[in-house]
Amino acid sequence: MTNCGIHGIIISDKMKGNRGILWVVFSENERRAFDFRSQTDGGNTVKKIAAILLAMLLCVSAFSGCGSDKNKQQTQEQTEQKTEQQSEGEEGNLVSADCKGQVLTFNLGVDSQTLDPAFCNAADSMSVINNTFEGLMRDTGSGAQPAMAADLPQQTKNQDGTVTLTYTLREAAWSDGQPVKAQDFEYAWKRCADPKNEAPNAHLMSVLAGYYEVAQGQAEVDELGVKALDDSTLEVTLSQETPYFNNLLCLPAFFPLREDLVGSDDSWSKDPALAVSNGPFTLAGYTQGKEFVLQKNEQYWNQESVSLDYLVARMLDENFAPVAMAFGDLMLTNGQVSQPQDQKDTDGNVVEVPELPQTLEETTVATNRTVSLVVNANTGNPLLKDKTVRAALSAALDRTAAAQAGGGEAMLSLSGTAGELLSAQPSGQTLSLEGEGIELSDKELEIVYLQNEKTEAALQTVKSAWEALGLSVVLTAQDAETFQRSRNSLQYADLLCSVWETDAADPMLALVPYLSSNQQSGCGYSNPEFDQLMLDAMQAEQESEKTLKLKEAEQLLLGDADVMPLYREDIVVTSDSARVTGWTVSQNGTYWFGGASLV
Repeated sequence: MTNCGIHGIIISDKMKGNRGILWVVFSENERRAFDFRSQTDGGNTVKKIAAILLAMLLCVSAFSGCGSDKNKQQTQEQTEQKTEQQSEGEEGNLVSADCKGQVLTFNLGVDSQTLDPAFCNAADSMSVINNTFEGLMRDTGSGAQPAMAADLPQQTKNQDGTVTLTYTLREAAWSDGQPVKAQDFEYAWKRCADPKNEAPNAHLMSVLAGYYEVAQGQAEVDELGVKALDDSTLEVTLSQETPYFNNLLCLPAFFPLREDLVGSDDSWSKDPALAVSNGPFTLAGYTQGKEFVLQKNEQYWNQESVSLDYLVARMLDENFAPVAMAFGDLMLTNGQVSQPQDQKDTDGNVVEVPELPQTLEETTVATNRTVSLVVNANTGNPLLKDKTVRAALSAALDRTAAAQAGGGEAMLSLSGTAGELLSAQPSGQTLSLEGEGIELSDKELEIVYLQNEKTEAALQTVKSAWEALGLSVVLTAQDAETFQRSRNSLQYADLLCSVWETDAADPMLALVPYLSSNQQSGCGYSNPEFDQLMLDAMQAEQESEKTLKLKEAEQLLLGDADVMPLYREDIVVTSDSARVTGWTVSQNGTYWFGGASLV
């Protein structure tokens, strides 16, 4: 595991006499409390020391080798150019230190790989995009409602089976005062769908007429089913009737972009000096690995309804977030929160962590998120190269026990609540390998996972089931940055615990990541027969034909056993109800704070 130096800093303004507390995260397993004493400055010494440590953090981040792939992350040169501008406010403090008025702090969990709507597919980063950009529709937590669209679209069924939707845009402006135009939507969608750009979210455009011809290079991207009729009218042509299309429009891939602002890399999206947005907030500051600061967008069409002056998105690991909530430095975070333990300062004295607020509330959101084990296609382990062994391992899983531990619903079908194609088979079956001449004793498998208590508990059931077969199973927890790198670059030995969620109630979206051309699965699965079945489903003219092909594709995928679904996971969000109200969370776990306010 790569150690990237200092992972987090929390400055507590809660002074006890002349004492101030500075909490520093050095790694996922090492957190220390530093006790500073000052006779006169009321804690400013703490803040100055924190600024020094922050400078150290930025240096470590720039040179520790904690990067990711070229399409999703700023280059080292870009980071070095922007560090001073983005990260420091007055006297070297974080930008958030200078925020005044109504300031809501929430935990992002992990730094963003990109804020480019066409390339971002991580819920954490999407929460930033969701508050800085706005599409035709908005997910209110209870369904899609018109946002940039003035109303629901006019719909026309065409003789060739296609459906035409006509959206009228409300009068709105970008944060630099220029009007938002229908052409901005047309450009963004075609940019995302263009195969030359290799956008991970391109598959979301598959509902548009002409997409598959464009994707296969048989047609120019201008033939895609989206066209600006004038500045305020957008005409969309779907390949077939798609009841959930308005839900898709809530996703970042469908948000508008200005062609004159989009650059060759994604620096335009993360640099406050370059970022221009049309949502309730605009990017005011970014400190790599630390925080995003969003400021109220005074050009937003509905800015009168936005109560917050600033949003501060912190990047704290799961174990450190409760400490921040206890000190009052965080109002909302992912997951359940338990009372953190007291720590010792540099003198060996016990530093008490305040009791968590009694007003913390947990919000549970049922999602289309499936937790699965995926096999690295490049593994050198001969056991996992054997399809018979993989099938036996999948059959031996106790999915009911895993679901109970992880918090969700046991399932085999990847499509899950997005439109389940296959019914779940009984868990805990055993397929004998004796007749195959395969011996599992003294063999070892490693499962890599994103550090999380519930995930670890679920994987303990996997470990027990497989060790009953004679295997030795090692569970390796990784921090968010290391895990993302492992997943995206297949830098893990055997298996990885993967999470994938569909963005709409379409089972196709649950299977798309496993296309050879997509590679969002985190395992490198590639099967030409599966690819063809998916293509047949995409091009099917009848819904019944589409469903049949998808079912065949899922059966093939699960039969190969490179993917082993475990359970559908619920999202839990903890907030301090006495301090913040009016926020919403969507089914894919992204926040919207345009209607939030502080109590």
